[in-house]
Amino acid sequence: MTERAERLHASQWQGVLYLTGGGSLLLSDLLSIPGASNTVLEATVPYASQALSELLGSAPEQAASAQTSRALSMRAYQRARDLGANQAFGIGLSASLSSVSPKKGQTRAHWAIQTADKSTCFELLLDNADPRSVQELQLNEALWATIELALMGAGGQPQTGQIETHEYSAPADWQPLLGTAPYAVCTRQHDGRLLLPGSFNPIHAGHREMLAVAEAVTGLTGAFELTLRNADKPDLDYLTVNERLAALADTPVWLTNLSNFEQKAKRFPNATFALGTDTMSRIAEPRFYAGSAARMQDAFARLAAQGTRFLVFGRRSQQRFVELADLDLPTELAELCQAVPAEQFRNDLSSSAMRAEQRSEQ
Repeated sequence: MTERAERLHASQWQGVLYLTGGGSLLLSDLLSIPGASNTVLEATVPYASQALSELLGSAPEQAASAQTSRALSMRAYQRARDLGANQAFGIGLSASLSSVSPKKGQTRAHWAIQTADKSTCFELLLDNADPRSVQELQLNEALWATIELALMGAGGQPQTGQIETHEYSAPADWQPLLGTAPYAVCTRQHDGRLLLPGSFNPIHAGHREMLAVAEAVTGLTGAFELTLRNADKPDLDYLTVNERLAALADTPVWLTNLSNFEQKAKRFPNATFALGTDTMSRIAEPRFYAGSAARMQDAFARLAAQGTRFLVFGRRSQQRFVELADLDLPTELAELCQAVPAEQFRNDLSSSAMRAEQRSEQ
């Protein structure tokens, strides 16, 4: 791997690596060759579940998965950008290899490589009967083949094993979404006056019904807003965004990097945002305003100045259905809200519950 490491070190690429469950040989290859400091800005091995959760902002639904590797690669990419990389990359790996205790499921590795214009995700299934040392060698060969493919425009399949590959090159008008400046772009013509924000993971009938009711209440044409940015989590990668858009193809979708409603209100003045009581209750939490009640009140004043309105739908929380009247909101925020009564809309579908059901069926 010496020649591969030398080629990477000689390039303009600078990046961060977050590896859990495997990949130790890759770090050894990278760091043992002169010039490593030109390429590797940071490398972390978040083995402990708490370390992984802190890095990703929350505990992943499954530690060794494509979703976890994508999130790790995006966090690594963001970190590389923060550290001043001009041609940044992020690599995230989550693996489940042979260990002292026998594995119940398939030993495997998932990894992703993120750059400014492309997201690439890989999976390698390994033979459970092979010792960890053999699996690490196979994984390292696969990692280098895909690094050269994604970053150097060369490479190919490793000698052992078959890599499953998914990639998406972002259109030029998507790429500012990963930048620091506020940005929004819509999949089709839309005036930005009625928006239903969400992660849509996955989209379900409740989302579509909410938007239809919001249109009936306001008389406006609605669109979904899918933000790539979350204050506590890594940005969504291009692959994930493209997959979610495929399920939203019949509706305008604003893609944004606006992580809070102050930013949304500034970008979409005089807009009405349709959302559930769960989201509305979070808007009133001081922790999102650095714990400052004064900062929170100022934020509400800025929302009002932008003409922001909230159309609030009831949501089931644990064993009860929570409506706007059940929330203890500051007066300044409550004045911006209009309730949609349960008689007009109630749908207890939950994206998180749907994901949990999907995992149980796998």
